[in-house]
Amino acid sequence: LNLSDSEPSRLNLHPLSVCQSCVHIVDSDQWVELEPISTPAGRFECSRTRMRWVCAGDVTLQYRAVDGRFLRAELERLRCERIGPVIDVTVISGKLEEAHLPHYACLAESDPSLRNDVRLLSKSNEGISLQSVELTRYHAKIIQPSFSLITLIISWFIKWEEHCDLLLYMLCKDPLFLHIYFFPAHDTCSKEKVKQDEKSSLLIRHPRPDRPFRLKTPHLLEVPGAFVHPVEGISFRTDIDPNFFKVRKQEHGDVQLNLIREEDKKSVWKATIWKDEIGQLNP
Repeated sequence: LNLSDSEPSRLNLHPLSVCQSCVHIVDSDQWVELEPISTPAGRFECSRTRMRWVCAGDVTLQYRAVDGRFLRAELERLRCERIGPVIDVTVISGKLEEAHLPHYACLAESDPSLRNDVRLLSKSNEGISLQSVELTRYHAKIIQPSFSLITLIISWFIKWEEHCDLLLYMLCKDPLFLHIYFFPAHDTCSKEKVKQDEKSSLLIRHPRPDRPFRLKTPHLLEVPGAFVHPVEGISFRTDIDPNFFKVRKQEHGDVQLNLIREEDKKSVWKATIWKDEIGQLNP
């Protein structure tokens, strides 16, 4: 997509998620939201990957989000985990003054040391390199970047909480069968994989969680009058495909969902799928 000064800009005036925990943390300035790939001077954000960049002149980029599982061995060696998507970036022409890579963490609810401990991991033919970054509410800022395969990582030992998205599918109406997925907000690779796996199911549109979830901690799903699997709950991780809850409910009525963090029995997310809403669906 080539932009010129005469073309209208679409300003991204809204936060990237609805997280109420970090709403007091100021995001950086307004960004023109667009699809790739060529831009004039300005501050831009890709509406698909949420990567941002600043350039003083014309620049052309080629980039895509990629499945990060191939980095598992490297991350185990570093004793780290991903805290953002893996993006393959090439600057075809021009120069970037800044790049802002999306991260998953809620800064308000995570360990305060997280701001200083996140690193940019770059993988190229020469190997792996790490560098420090500056974190903002949703992004990590890099000055005059040189690109390759990149992602953001954090030590295994840092506690952090993640902005999550939700996909909810109905397989059957009578009896009611549901699959409920939680995965990092704006993780396009996970979202596309789930959609492919559930292509024969019916997507139920539902608001995403407005609070972050703690990583690597079991969460249990309570649904009155229903069977839920796995009964031991699931832990949210960034190094595997998104796990999900299976729900079977025989009785007709509203479906009350309550996600509970096992370690302190705290309810971290509640939702209701109304009986009338289910009745309107046609699997």
